[in-house]
This record gives sequence, C-alpha cells and structure tokens, in this order.
Amino acid sequence: MNRECLHSLFPAPYTLIHCTLLMVFFFSLSLSYAVGPSHLDKNKVSTGCATCHKGHGTRGTTLLESPKDNLCFKCHGGAGKAKDVYSVIVKPSNHPIIQTSRYHVTGETLPEREGSVPRHASCYDCHTTHRSEKGNAVKGMKGYTGRGAGIKQISGEYQVCYNCHSDSANLPPEKNIATAFSPSNASYHPIETYGKNSFVPSLKREYTASSIIKCSDCHGNDDPSGAQGPHGSIYVPILRDRYEREAGLESPSTYALCYRCHNRTSILNNESFKTHKEHIVFNQTSCAFCHNAHGSATHRNLLNFDMSLVFPNNKGELSVMASVPGKPRCFLSCHVKGKTFDHMLSGPNMSKMSSSQSLQSRATGSRPLQYCVNNRCVPNW
Repeated sequence: MNRECLHSLFPAPYTLIHCTLLMVFFFSLSLSYAVGPSHLDKNKVSTGCATCHKGHGTRGTTLLESPKDNLCFKCHGGAGKAKDVYSVIVKPSNHPIIQTSRYHVTGETLPEREGSVPRHASCYDCHTTHRSEKGNAVKGMKGYTGRGAGIKQISGEYQVCYNCHSDSANLPPEKNIATAFSPSNASYHPIETYGKNSFVPSLKREYTASSIIKCSDCHGNDDPSGAQGPHGSIYVPILRDRYEREAGLESPSTYALCYRCHNRTSILNNESFKTHKEHIVFNQTSCAFCHNAHGSATHRNLLNFDMSLVFPNNKGELSVMASVPGKPRCFLSCHVKGKTFDHMLSGPNMSKMSSSQSLQSRATGSRPLQYCVNNRCVPNW
C-alpha cells in the first residue's frame, strides 16, 4: 500500500493501527486485483480506493463509506460518471435491489438454504467489485452448477444466475431454470452446452447449431444505449425485447425477442415447421403456447405446451410424435381466441385404434390415413 492510498483513506496523521488494519484488509484481496478490472483503473476511478473505502467505514461493512448497494449508486446513479444502473433498476421488471436490500446478509450462502427467507437481490450477488470489468461484469464470481455443487470461480455467466434461480429453498420448484437447461433434456437453448437439434433453418447467419448463448442475450435492458445486463426492463421478465405470451396479431415487434436470433421470414415461410404461419399469423397463436423458451425435458425444438390452453383431443390423446424435420404430429386439442382445434389422425376404424397403431398402419400402407385438424385433413403428413 503506498503513501498516496493511505493519505486518501486516512487524512494525516495516520497511525500504525490504521496502517495495520488497511494492510490486513488489502492483503486479503487476490493478487489478481492489482491490474485490469475497471474499479482499480485510476483513469476510470480517479480517487482510487477512497472512492469506496474510508478509514473507519460504516459499521458492518469492509471499511465502506456507506452500505454496499447504496455505495454502488454513488457512481452508477444518474449523477455519477459511470453507466446509470439506477434508472434501469427502477424499471417495471427488475432485480429488486432497492426493494429488498434489507434482507441481504453479508456472507450469506447461495443457493438459499432457508425457505422462509424472502426472495431478494443485491449488486454483490452478481458482481465482485474488485474483479468485474467492462465486457465481463461477472468476472471472479462464485457460482453454482444447478446440480448440487458450488463453483469457486465461474466459467459461464449462467453459473451466477443459478445461484438464485435453481435450487434456492425459497424458489418454487417450477421456477428452477437449471432443470430446463439440463443437457439431459430433449431440447434446450444452448446455455450450458451445444444444442441437440441441428435442424433450425430459421437461425440467423451469426448463429449455428454449435453456438453457445448467455442468459443476458435474452434478459437485460430494453434500451440498448443504457447500462446493459439483467438489471431491469419494461418487458417482463427483464427481457431485452418484446415477447407476447397472449394470442394476438403477429408483427416484427410482437415477437421481437425471438426475432433477434431467428429469421422472421424463414419462420413465416414455414421452413422450420410446415404450419408456423398458420399458427402465428392466421390463428394468432403466441410462440409461448407451444414452446418453453428455456427448454423441454421430453420434446425436441423446445416444445412444451401451455397446459392452460392445451388439453386431450377427442380420443383422449395429448402427445407429440416426431416424424420428418418440420413435420411433428400433435395429438391434442388447443383453445385459441375462442376457437378449439382438435388434432388427430383420421381413417377407417380410427376410433378403435391408438395413435401408435395408426402410425404403424400408415407405415405399412395398410390404411389410407390423414392427419386432421378439426375437419381439415392433410394426406401424407
């Protein structure tokens, strides 16, 4: 520690006790903190250590001039020189830093082990102050595998997200996103590893079947000119673009989030699925009716139906069978904008046959079967 730093933290005369305290504190930091990260760059933080640390500090803090989250907004608020995160945090959908800061406990263990603890968030849940840097704001963070093991230093952004959004005891099981992204699933967006479905003709040129994406590619600030990252957005749940989950008119803006990576023209030309346009344009069906944006344990192509709108067909079936790419067969009924669509195979004696028997009959050519939606039937589907 140099004389300049001591003077900034302890106006002269500073004592041996002061020096000892400061040396113990700073020695506890990793040697890697000495260079690189944004908060240690005096070109960006002109007053150096004294920007955050004071000689005696605030009670209960590591020599900080004010409690942690409040301290961040000193620079990352509207009046600070750094990116304004405060104005993003207060957007309608946000990580509740301001609302729940009182629940944060220094040194708390994540994922949460106590189910009675209110859900809460702190800047320090996602950022290590001395190591975060431009382009890698989660650098140096501890993480979680999503499958029972902690990680001392993350290798992927999702491992930070899993700290709070997987096995926390105060999180409902259905909200565990690690289960949706599991590599053992039939399909998932490629957060942890490469995807399994190679037939995705709608992908834009910058993506391939071997691309890896991040949670923050979908979750983040809706304003591209503001502070980036999943702090807040006008779109729930902290989405970078609009994504309508209710039935309605299709447009470039309605599913703008999907169209960031998937070519709209390709989708409406039915290159991925033979009746995409019929579903989302003519019947005004939301992508969310049929797809889970995180993953599906049992079906390819993120198929995971919204069970408030999908139910068994007239034969009591509720399933999907993959056939050739782009031509899955759904055996179910769905209810969209006051209309019911019943999907099933049709042919001689169909009422006495199961779907698997019907498919076998078609494969052997013994019965002329057709795939029908209500009374509209398509042969050779």
